[in-house]
Amino acid sequence: MFEKFEINNSCINCDLCRPLCPENAIFTDGEKYIIDSWSCTRCGICMQVCPNDSVKIRHPQPESDLLSK
Repeated sequence: MFEKFEINNSCINCDLCRPLCPENAIFTDGEKYIIDSWSCTRCGICMQVCPNDSVKIRHPQPESDLLSK
């Protein structure tokens, strides 16, 4: 499991991140922007250019937490 970059609801759809993504991992469904976690290499460019701090890192839940449920 690895950390995921996600775009949260504070995104203002400015489209600064999408064209700068070297892996073309950012797309829009017409309403919001989404990061494809399989294509994303977690370079952080999207986080650097986001004017609204909408790109966040989501860390995976530790395996021990998953096994205890």
